[in-house]
Amino acid sequence: MPKIRYLQLADAIATKILKGDLAPGEKLPTHRKIAEDSGVALATATRAYRELEDRGLIVGEHGRGVFVKDPNVPLALGVEQTAADGLLDLVFNMPGADCDVEFLRSGLKRLAAAGDLEAMLRYQPNGGRPHERRILADHLSKTLGTFSWDQLLIVSGAQHGLATVVFGLLKMGEAVATDALTYTGFKTVAALHGLSLTAVGSSDGMMDPDDLDRLCRNGKIRAVYLMPTVHNPLGTVMSEERRRQI
Repeated sequence: MPKIRYLQLADAIATKILKGDLAPGEKLPTHRKIAEDSGVALATATRAYRELEDRGLIVGEHGRGVFVKDPNVPLALGVEQTAADGLLDLVFNMPGADCDVEFLRSGLKRLAAAGDLEAMLRYQPNGGRPHERRILADHLSKTLGTFSWDQLLIVSGAQHGLATVVFGLLKMGEAVATDALTYTGFKTVAALHGLSLTAVGSSDGMMDPDDLDRLCRNGKIRAVYLMPTVHNPLGTVMSEERRRQI
């Protein structure tokens, strides 16, 4: 039985990639161009490219085109966030990859040329390298007010940061006030440290300052955990007035 046309086209391009005729990073023709060159319909070319993406052989970058991926790099090195047509992917609170590609590419080029690349491959000091902490402290002081660089720690992501704060500032068994619906990552850290989580009521979709005040007066609340900007999992943003009230 003859192979479907889009699979024939996909197989032909895949063979060139796997043989090295098309190198990693090489830009491929547009969908329309490959359709014209191959004598197929535009929809067939589009479907062939989609098949190659599913095989992990090419990648499309918005506004730049389609590029060959390194076939030796395994799939699923990152979480795919491609949503179905017409839908928004709210699984993760992070910018879309398309807007970061050029920024990341130029940043890595500058890093490679900075003469400090070997240092990045070694174990780093706890809390980050001092000169990088100074840079961050100077930047953050513009909005947070002046503070010393040694009051700032560089962590390996939000979960590491939460664990550092919890294990550094709280004792086992202490109570922490949170939204009734809160970040599962914090609940995991709290469980590891034996913390007691107390739910605070909400009003207007945000933590209620009056209920928080009641809990603090009647109980032994040691800390408050909340996400005023892009709440996870609700995605809400707390108003400036409510932040001041809390």
